[in-house]
Amino acid sequence: MRKIYLFVIVLFAVSELTAQNLSTPTLSPYSEIKQEVGLTEITLSYARPSAKGRAVMGGLVPYGETWRTGANASTKLTFTEDVKIGGKDLPAGTYALYSIPNEQEWTIIIHKKTNMRSIAGDRVKAENDAFRFTVKPISNPVGVETFTLQFTDITTNSCHLQLSWENTIVKFPIEVEVGSKIEAQMAELMKAPEKVPHRTYFRAAEYYLHNKVDLNQAMEWIDAALVKSENNFRYGLLKSKIYNAQGDQKQAINTVKMANEWATAAKNSNYMEQTSVYLASLEGGAVASAGNTGQSSKYVKDVASLDNILEALYASISGEKGVLRDWDRFRNLFIKEARLMPSGKNQEGKVTYQIMTPDEYVSRSGKWLEENGFHEVEISREVVEYGSLVHVFSTYESYRSKADDKPFARGINSIQLMNDGDRWWVVQIYWLGETEKMPLPTEYLPKK
Repeated sequence: MRKIYLFVIVLFAVSELTAQNLSTPTLSPYSEIKQEVGLTEITLSYARPSAKGRAVMGGLVPYGETWRTGANASTKLTFTEDVKIGGKDLPAGTYALYSIPNEQEWTIIIHKKTNMRSIAGDRVKAENDAFRFTVKPISNPVGVETFTLQFTDITTNSCHLQLSWENTIVKFPIEVEVGSKIEAQMAELMKAPEKVPHRTYFRAAEYYLHNKVDLNQAMEWIDAALVKSENNFRYGLLKSKIYNAQGDQKQAINTVKMANEWATAAKNSNYMEQTSVYLASLEGGAVASAGNTGQSSKYVKDVASLDNILEALYASISGEKGVLRDWDRFRNLFIKEARLMPSGKNQEGKVTYQIMTPDEYVSRSGKWLEENGFHEVEISREVVEYGSLVHVFSTYESYRSKADDKPFARGINSIQLMNDGDRWWVVQIYWLGETEKMPLPTEYLPKK
C-alpha cells in the first residue's frame, strides 16, 4: 500500500510539472533551407533575429567582433559534395558560419567546430577554421527587419549565399563541380549506348548547350535522342538552338519550323507557342537588336512607345502584398548591359550608391516587394530628347497598397532610354529618395 501511495505522489508531481510547462514563440525563430546547385545539395540552418527598432550594424552587431551570423546557436552549412567558397576548396561536410563585420569589409569564417552555442571569450579559434576570406558589404536602400540568409544568383554550377539585415547586404560565391561528373556519367553510359534512354541524350545535349561545353557533342547527343524519339518537338527546338549557337541560322530556322510542325500535329499548344516565338526571334520578328536574346510577343506593346515603356516599368515592380510579379516582363524592358543605381547618404552624410543589373535587382528586392506589397506611381515627368538618346526625370510616389491614402516615400528616377528603330529600351536608372533636408523641387512636381 505504501508503494502505491508513493507512486501516486510521484505521478501527481510529474503531472503538475507537465501542466506548468508553457510553449511560447521563439524570439529568433529557426529556419532551414535546402538548395540544389548543380549535383550538390546545400543545407543552411540558422536562427533569425529581428531589429525591433534597434540599430543593427555597429550596434546590435558590433563592428570588429566575431558574430554567430544569426542567433541562439551556430549557423550551419552542410554540403553533400566538395565545393569552393570564396574561391577556396572545401570538402563535403557540415561547417559553422561565423563573421567579423566591419563598415568597409567583412571577414567570413568557415569553421570546423559546429557545436558551440556561445562564442564568447575568443572561442572561435583560427586553428579550427577551414579558412577565412574577406568581402565588401553592399548598401541596401530597402531596409530588412529580420535577419535573412538566402541563396541567390543560382546557375548550373554556382550560387551566392547572401546575408541581408537592416541596410546591409553581404554575399559570397559558392561553386560546385558539374562538368567532370556529367562527362564521367556519360562515358559510363556510352559503354552500352543501346540502353541509353532518349531523355538522357536530351539532358546531356541541353547541359552542353546551356553551359557552352562542346556544341558538336551536343549536336551528336540530340541527334541520338531524335533517333530514339522521332518527331519530338521538344528535342527539335533544342536542336535548333544548338544550330543557332554554332552560327548556322539557316539550319536553325529550318529545324524550328519542323519542330513547330511536329508540335502542331501533336496539338501541343505549349510547344506550338515556344517554337513560334523562337522562330520569330531567329527571323527578326522579335529580335532584340540591342543585345537581348529575344522577347515574347506578349511584351511587344510594352516597348512600342516611350509612354508604354515607362508605364510598364512602374507596373512590373508594383503589386499588392502576396502578389507575384512578372519579372520576365521587367527584364524585357532593359538592354543587356543595363544598370540600376540607387543613391543616398550613409550615416556620415556622404553620398553613396550601388550598381545592380536587372537580375540583381530582382534577386535583392523581388521577394521583399512581393512579401510586403509595393506600388510605385509616376506623378510627374520631364523629358529631354536628342535623336535616339532620351533622358526622363520621372518623379514617383511609393505606397504599400493601392488603398493607402498617403505615400510612404517619394523621389526621382533619372531614366536613360533609347529607341533602336524597332523598339524602346531602358539603358540605366539612377534614383534618389526625398528627405526632410532635401525636398523635391517644385519644378519636378505635378503642375497645378
